[in-house]
Amino acid sequence: MCSLRYTKQYVFRTEPAGGILFNIDTGDISIVEGVAFGICTLIDRGSSESQILGKLREEYPEQADLESDLHNFICELKEKGIIE
Repeated sequence: MCSLRYTKQYVFRTEPAGGILFNIDTGDISIVEGVAFGICTLIDRGSSESQILGKLREEYPEQADLESDLHNFICELKEKGIIE
């Protein structure tokens, strides 16, 4: 079970209306809200993909595509260089 973590270039910060991913090299900011905010918070806490999936299943038991949705989101974060 490998913990997910942000790359050196990115910092996650909680804000009153959600959270932000800040690229310290470029100054780019991405706003994250809703489920994405929850996932980013769990990544910030050092959770693994399977731990995040377990939490999502607790929160959204009626959702059938959680595993593929999470996997796609994680892949997107990796492609953008946000997480390792």
